[in-house]
Amino acid sequence: MSWLDSIEHNRWLSKHLQALVETGRSAMVPTGFGMLNPDGSIDKTRPVDLAATARFTYVFCLATELGIPGSRKYADHGVRCLRKYFKDPEFDGWFFAIEHQPDADGNGVPHGEDGAWKRQYSNAFLLLAAASATVANRPGGNELLLEAMRDQEAHWWDETVDRVRARYNRDYSELADYRGMDSNLHTTEAYLAVAEVMDDPVWIDRATAILRFVYEEASNNDWRVGEHYDSNWEPLRNYPGHSRGVQHFPNAVVIGHQMEWARLAVHVRAANKTIGRTSPDWLLELSQEMFERARVDGWRRNGKPGFVYSVDFEGNVVDASRMQWIVSEGIAATIALRQAVLDDGGSIGSVEHYDHHYRSWLDYVEEYVIEQPGYWHRCLSEDNEVTESYLPGLKDNYHAVQALLMPRLPLWPPFAAAISRGLLDKPHQPEREAKGWRLGRRR
Repeated sequence: MSWLDSIEHNRWLSKHLQALVETGRSAMVPTGFGMLNPDGSIDKTRPVDLAATARFTYVFCLATELGIPGSRKYADHGVRCLRKYFKDPEFDGWFFAIEHQPDADGNGVPHGEDGAWKRQYSNAFLLLAAASATVANRPGGNELLLEAMRDQEAHWWDETVDRVRARYNRDYSELADYRGMDSNLHTTEAYLAVAEVMDDPVWIDRATAILRFVYEEASNNDWRVGEHYDSNWEPLRNYPGHSRGVQHFPNAVVIGHQMEWARLAVHVRAANKTIGRTSPDWLLELSQEMFERARVDGWRRNGKPGFVYSVDFEGNVVDASRMQWIVSEGIAATIALRQAVLDDGGSIGSVEHYDHHYRSWLDYVEEYVIEQPGYWHRCLSEDNEVTESYLPGLKDNYHAVQALLMPRLPLWPPFAAAISRGLLDKPHQPEREAKGWRLGRRR
């Protein structure tokens, strides 16, 4: 029997999800949610980050929909801070990072010059949080969503290439000469959430357009996609830093992002199927090929369990660190592909490949990553020893929570909406939706 048919396995998933939600409560600070240290305390050396605050807000909205008591307080705090402290009162948009305390007038204080910049990576999570807050009927959630959507239309979606821009200065007078794939990755996820809440397939079409570019890039590079591009969308193979611009690492192919692209491609397929549209064949090809490339490039490269962080375009290991979020995305991706095969009429035998990886990667998490329920090590060495990491990343629970929920939900609708509709532990593709999607509109 597959673990996914076991009630006890679902209880295990639920136990660890609830523990992560409980631990996440300690991240609350006056202006949002801070970064958590391994012991659960707040890392006061780092500012209050827009992406982290939005991700915690998203998780607490999911927890609210799951019926975990006490979650509404934290979801509402997140929405309130996103609208009050992160919102730029002078030039609109949202600050990238702010201080832990507001100023004397009760306004958010940008963290240095860099904190006042506007960044689509962070805005993507803002959209995701706002869409989920709307589903969870949190005060101010719908207003936040509408504000964020207007900002997307005004500044971020570039209809000349069907992708998003990466960074502006505070008053939007200067657009950075840089385009990033991680911004587009998380925008794809956010746009799917927006599409469901607004009943508007325009956002699915935009997500599909981004994935089409990923397909073109990956299929020409042995199913590996880089992170960095210039303003003409030419690859920057020697770009010196991460696209969020604060921390640096060698430019390479990030295994966790490959897994996320694989998962998102089958989410789009499921979205189209549910609303009665046909998906292009390349979406499944993209998902399967990127998953297999990331699996082979990333898993057990030194003979020991765990995913490396990154490889070069020939598959050589660049950074062998084992990041918690990487294996979380691997777990979510293997479940997504498994479900896509089953939704297409495949047999249980035809998904044993994915079942095997799911069991192996979850065993790895249990043995090496989870210190105790609610406390997951952020980074391990290539020998699976706990270590600090210079690599970019947010100290939150977003990736882990989604990995624990993915086995219990269908590919469509998105997480918050699926829980809201009572689809928890009903992972098979629902029938075509009867609600009024506004089909036939321009992209």
